[in-house]
Amino acid sequence: MTRDEILSTVLGERTGYVRGKGYRKKLPKKSNMQQENIESSVSSAMEIMRQEMQAEMDRKLQEEREQMAAQLQRNMELELQRKLEEEREHVKTEVDKRIHLEVDKRMHEQFASLMTRMLQQQGQST
Repeated sequence: MTRDEILSTVLGERTGYVRGKGYRKKLPKKSNMQQENIESSVSSAMEIMRQEMQAEMDRKLQEEREQMAAQLQRNMELELQRKLEEEREHVKTEVDKRIHLEVDKRMHEQFASLMTRMLQQQGQST
C-alpha cells in the first residue's frame, strides 16, 4: 500500500476530503484502478484487432481488384483477338471474291479475244 492509501484507511475518508491531507481529489480506489487498467487493455486489444482486421480486409480487397483487373484484361484481349480473326476472315473472303471475279473477267476477255481472232482467221480463210 502507498502512504496515501494507508492514511486513507487509518484515518478514513469523506468525499473530496482526506483526513490529514485536506480537500483535494479523492484517491482512486485500487479496484477502480484495476477496472480502468482492464478497460484500457481491452480497448487497446480491440483497437489492435480492428486495425488488423481492417488491414486484412484492405489486402483482400486489393487482391480481388487485381484479380478482377487481370481477368478483365484477359477477357478484353480474347474479345479483341476474336474480332480480329473475324475481320481477317471477312477480308480474306472479300479478297477471294475479288480475285475470282477478276480471273473470270480476264478469262472472258481472253476467250472473247480468242473467238474474235478465230472468227477473223476463219473470215480471211474463206
